[in-house]
Amino acid sequence: MEKRFITICFSNFLIAATMGLLLRLLYVLPIDSMNFRFLTHAHSHTAMLGWVYLSIQLFIVKWYIKDNTHKKYKRLFWITQLSIIGMLVSFPFQGYAMVSISFSTLHIFCSYTLAYYAFKEIKATSPANKFMRLAIYFMLFSTIGVWCLGPTVVQYGKSSELYQLAIQFFLHFQFNGWFLIAVLSLIFRELDIKNSVSTKRLYGFTVIATLLTYAFPASWYLDYSWLYWVNSIGVILQLIMVYYMFIILKKPLSESLKKQLPVVINLYRFAIITFLIKTLIQILTLVPVIATQAHAYKNLVIGFIHLIMLGVISSLLYANFHHLLNIKKEHYFKLGVYLFLTGIFITEALLFMQGSLYMLKTGISIPNYYLTLFLASLFLVIGIIFLIISIQKSSIKKSAYITKQ
Repeated sequence: MEKRFITICFSNFLIAATMGLLLRLLYVLPIDSMNFRFLTHAHSHTAMLGWVYLSIQLFIVKWYIKDNTHKKYKRLFWITQLSIIGMLVSFPFQGYAMVSISFSTLHIFCSYTLAYYAFKEIKATSPANKFMRLAIYFMLFSTIGVWCLGPTVVQYGKSSELYQLAIQFFLHFQFNGWFLIAVLSLIFRELDIKNSVSTKRLYGFTVIATLLTYAFPASWYLDYSWLYWVNSIGVILQLIMVYYMFIILKKPLSESLKKQLPVVINLYRFAIITFLIKTLIQILTLVPVIATQAHAYKNLVIGFIHLIMLGVISSLLYANFHHLLNIKKEHYFKLGVYLFLTGIFITEALLFMQGSLYMLKTGISIPNYYLTLFLASLFLVIGIIFLIISIQKSSIKKSAYITKQ
């Protein structure tokens, strides 16, 4: 792995965060010539695929594949990045159209290539490997939703329930399957977790819970009462997952964090807290009134997505990049992390508070809500800039080349 690859991942994230900042500015200062929906597509695709996906790809090649110096992995990185640039450039101007769909399709084929390489190299010998393989299975599974979009639009249009179900299928299994399970695998690898009864049970509950909880977003578009009960079972299984994760990680994680710098400790703490909040929110969906109304309020939906994307996944990715790099200017990294976490805390508080006020029909609105949300989002962008500076003043640790199997 070359340091410039890491810089590219963070640069993608900076671009995505800047577009998110612009989206929030448009609520304060509307620009008629700018298509909000098209810019949202560019923002979400760059964040998901340019930051999270590409970062996980780097870790897979670096830490899970023994012969990781082959040129094919560099080629795959550059082709994947090309697809991301293509989506970044095309989505703001045309939304889902021929050019953007072509680059999206190229990215899907890149992901299939990554899966092919990974499955050849990663054997199910350890919990870290098993969960990374599972994450990749869910990544492949999620693309079914993408392949369904074209035929669904032609037959039923973008306003149809099937079109929305396909989108939610992709998003659910990307976030709750591919991304979350992949970062869990990275934790298992870092802590060198061994096979046990608990890891086997966690694996089984993870598979079933991830599949069943798709019933919740499906219930937004399908009026079937049984979807509520399927999601309820999935949420209960998620609680059992949390229990087994606690059993597996409590001792080794606490021992490992004793050796870490405070900034890394706080990244793990923040990720754990936001993951528990995510779990609590899913428990609240067992209340029928909340389950039927939550998706109708955009603030709550965006808040939940960002809670996973920024609070859990990005925090753990930062921690793993810190493990990988010999950071010479630690104060830049710390400043970047704490600015970023501050931005998450404030923006999430605003989104959930305002969304809850809307849902409860109080008629109350947070004063200068959109302006405050925009200003708080500046912390995210500035934080990423400082993280990029810290990366430029770092090198990859020699110990990071050792692959744990």
